[in-house]
Amino acid sequence: MPGEINATYTRDDHAFRAIDPYAKAKYDLTLRWLDRRARPGDLLYNIGVGSGYFNHLAVARGMRVVGCEPDPTAFHIARAAAPAGTEVFNCGLLEFARGREPARFVVMHDVLEHIEDDLAAVAALRSIVAESGTAIVSVPALMSLFGRHDRELGHFRRYSARSLRNVLESRFTIEKLKWYGAASIPIVWYFSRLRRLPYPMAVAKTAAGAAYGTICHVETYLWEPVGTSLLAQIVPRA
Repeated sequence: MPGEINATYTRDDHAFRAIDPYAKAKYDLTLRWLDRRARPGDLLYNIGVGSGYFNHLAVARGMRVVGCEPDPTAFHIARAAAPAGTEVFNCGLLEFARGREPARFVVMHDVLEHIEDDLAAVAALRSIVAESGTAIVSVPALMSLFGRHDRELGHFRRYSARSLRNVLESRFTIEKLKWYGAASIPIVWYFSRLRRLPYPMAVAKTAAGAAYGTICHVETYLWEPVGTSLLAQIVPRA
């Protein structure tokens, strides 16, 4: 079970996304997967927008973005900074999906672990993906790394490749399933699991942070047998 959500920790985590080398590389991988199918003007639902950084990246690719964010602080930041034509709603996946028309593309970065009934969440996700559409989902990986970061953010779990397959394949066919972040395993284990400390966010602005960003970027092109995240490209089951 998750710990009580720490609002300050969550706010800082959302704000960090714009300079986080790990998140930037993961978003770059998501966009490369989308680029192979998306056309200018395509509608993309962004579930769990945080402070809205990915919205800007998708709009720069020519997509029309509608998103949701349940955290009030992050929602207000995302809405205030939203690119022209972008809509952001203050709600979670289940409320956002209710009665909504399906879109060709849905992106859901690090949301599934926040929802206790992840099978219900995947059913809601399926309802907003068009029959010929594609969704890209990322989740934190490896329960052996479950630590302070997860508890402060209210995570119910981290995933293995098998557990993620089990929940996604209830409604989708998995086209790609990728481990990402093998080099980050010692960082997550040391800070979050062992020492129960926040991640050293200030390092992102240093030379060490730049080097770490290069490693993260390279990892998005590599096959890795394990990592701190899993990313899946999925399509509705026939």
